[in-house]
Amino acid sequence: MWTRHGMSLMHGLGLLALVLFTVSPIAARALNLNFLRNSPISYFRQEDVDLMMKNAREVLEADSNARQEWSNPRTGASGFAQVTGQFTTAAGAHCKRLRVFNRARHVEGEVTYPVCRSGGGDWVINANAQPAKQ
Repeated sequence: MWTRHGMSLMHGLGLLALVLFTVSPIAARALNLNFLRNSPISYFRQEDVDLMMKNAREVLEADSNARQEWSNPRTGASGFAQVTGQFTTAAGAHCKRLRVFNRARHVEGEVTYPVCRSGGGDWVINANAQPAKQ
């Protein structure tokens, strides 16, 4: 689901997982998704994605600088989500920087997303979000 300010966190990361699970190697090359081929999420099962997403939502709802780990003993996948900062945009949106680290099959990776609270209350990935100038 795309929103005016970006992609919802749940759908953004879920969409990435869906792409990884459904794109063939030939299509991945055509879409230039080769960089994802050896990423931890490329080895995730749906239950891993669900645990990662639940963890990210809980961290975003917690106090600032929250960090929480997740793991799936059935698959061996694990990771953590951490809020590394927060800010308000010039438009008044409350945003956080969400660091996501994942591990699967001895492959590790991390990324930091700027996410902002939408008018509907959801957290939305917004790659263009910037703190308001002081």
